[in-house]
Amino acid sequence: MERRTEAVVDASVVVKWFSEEEGTGEAIRLRGEHVEGKRILSAPDLLVYEISNALRYKPNFDEDKVSRAVADIIDLQIDLITPGRDLVDKTTEVAYKYNASMYDSFYLALGELMGIEVYTADKKFYNQAKKSGILRLI
Repeated sequence: MERRTEAVVDASVVVKWFSEEEGTGEAIRLRGEHVEGKRILSAPDLLVYEISNALRYKPNFDEDKVSRAVADIIDLQIDLITPGRDLVDKTTEVAYKYNASMYDSFYLALGELMGIEVYTADKKFYNQAKKSGILRLI
């Protein structure tokens, strides 16, 4: 039986599923591995809000496209984690440790708590937190 790997994806990766830009190929590969059952993708439920907002401001996205994209994310059955006390505490620790935003830190904190890799396409955040050892830049 093939072993499935797990990973956290942040909004900067997921937005590339809907917008052709640098790193889109790698982002789509991660999504494909999830769809094929080779990898389980997780994210804090913050992902839904961040993607909705990011796509809302993309010039070629209207209300319908944003709604369909968010529905697609939900249909992919990414393991969306609702923050609890442990995740909030870890997020705060990560944000201060790496001088990063709370938004970005939620993803890394989740990866740290789960003991899995975190994928980002955000170069600034990657440079802030690459010493975590689990953050991967696509």
